[in-house]
Amino acid sequence: MILRKTKAFKRDEQKVTISDKHFTKLIEALYCLAQAKPLALEFKDHALTGEWADFRECHISGDLLLIYQVGEISIKLVRLGSHNQLFKG
Repeated sequence: MILRKTKAFKRDEQKVTISDKHFTKLIEALYCLAQAKPLALEFKDHALTGEWADFRECHISGDLLLIYQVGEISIKLVRLGSHNQLFKG
């Protein structure tokens, strides 16, 4: 699978401060997604609901979340950040 970053994800990458340990976890999750392999249970991967119904979310660390969308040939990386940053309102 091809990983594609949205503009919002690219902005989030610039804003988010991430430790080496959590960066390694992010790379692990992205590798699994690119290989179309299921994420380990520790990532708490799940489908979202409501306005985010077509998207999935996984927990990179305690409150560092990755929102993504699975397509036929690609994975769209949509957002990266804390729960408060991503789901305001």
